[in-house]
Amino acid sequence: MTASGEVFDNNADTVATSLSRQPQLPFGTLVQVTNVANGRSLTVRVNDRGTFVQTPQEPKCLDLTDGAFSRLGGVLDPDAGHIVVTQKVLG
Repeated sequence: MTASGEVFDNNADTVATSLSRQPQLPFGTLVQVTNVANGRSLTVRVNDRGTFVQTPQEPKCLDLTDGAFSRLGGVLDPDAGHIVVTQKVLG
């Protein structure tokens, strides 16, 4: 279960936001994320919260599902599990 009460779907276009993110994005918020390295964009919906910590290197960390991460061109490899994205809150 996600923090919003939905059943987790690792292939859905959904995202968890860091608990340290201020202000928090409400559940249901649509966010357009674009992979800086390749220009691929995807609209994801916030449906969960993460316990990951905000750092100077990752100021607004988003935790994408594996499916969304792959569609943005990320490689599902433990050593390459991060991509730099821009994000635009759509509503």
